[in-house]
Amino acid sequence: MSRLAGGSARRVRRRPSVALVVLALGLGLGALLGGCTTLTPSQEQSASDVRAFADRTAREYGLPPIHFLVSHNPDSPPGSYRRGFFSISAITLDSTFRDAIVAHELAHYVLGHDAPLPGSSLEEQRQAYQERELDANAKAVEILARVGGMGQRRALKTMYAYLVGVHWALERYPRLNLSGHKVPCEEIADLLSRFPTEQSWTASLECAPGSPHAASARPDS
Repeated sequence: MSRLAGGSARRVRRRPSVALVVLALGLGLGALLGGCTTLTPSQEQSASDVRAFADRTAREYGLPPIHFLVSHNPDSPPGSYRRGFFSISAITLDSTFRDAIVAHELAHYVLGHDAPLPGSSLEEQRQAYQERELDANAKAVEILARVGGMGQRRALKTMYAYLVGVHWALERYPRLNLSGHKVPCEEIADLLSRFPTEQSWTASLECAPGSPHAASARPDS
């Protein structure tokens, strides 16, 4: 968290958000600087596709429909989940990472991540939160395959592409606000380790388990 040193009244420079930096990799900065508060026709269609995918996911897993909102705040995360609804930023709707982000947020719903975080200390709750995020990454692969009609390999590649985008963004902007997540290389290593049948092609990927990047991932801050 940013702080004011010694009670100074100087303005604090905020860390760049994951939404702006990572989605820039998938969109180009021009798309992010438009500042439009209404959806373009392509975004409207994308939002409709997301709603339909969310409805299919709920039916497939025997759950009630989940509400879906689009955030127009450029500082919002690419996606978020709260009890009873999930949201996607407007800029995510045009991103190549959209499907991964949507599947990840829906994974929280499918996994029942509504309950309060377990743990009697802030550290225990932080670890529980990070474990939920890791579980949601893996469940997202299942959702993309089961609901989205992708094969497991394509679904895993879709999630990997997004997470490695976050990793590259962190390399460019070391103070990137990860919103409580583990560093992306650790999340990638965990995700790939959960799909050992895909190891023939994942073993050589950046941040794969045992790779130099995974071994040198910076500690949580």
